[in-house]
Amino acid sequence: MPQNGIVLVVSVSIYRNDEVLIIRESKPSAIDRWNFPSGRIEYGEDILYSARREVKEETGFDVKLNGTTGVYNFISSTNIKLFCFILLVRLQVVH
Repeated sequence: MPQNGIVLVVSVSIYRNDEVLIIRESKPSAIDRWNFPSGRIEYGEDILYSARREVKEETGFDVKLNGTTGVYNFISSTNIKLFCFILLVRLQVVH
């Protein structure tokens, strides 16, 4: 159960040139939906660390965050209040 009924989430928009990276979800509640790498911020976890962790877990990439696009709040389809921190990454190919 989320603390105080609120869930904190990070979502990371990863782009390179004119392409944006999205992933196909595999968790049962969102199977086969397309999304940006994202997930819950664990209790006591730094937002930026959480964003990098989620990207690594879901894509295998180690990334450097470039900025934020916004913070949004909404009620989920399961009636949970979410605060979503959207962060931005410009993906660079390392040779």
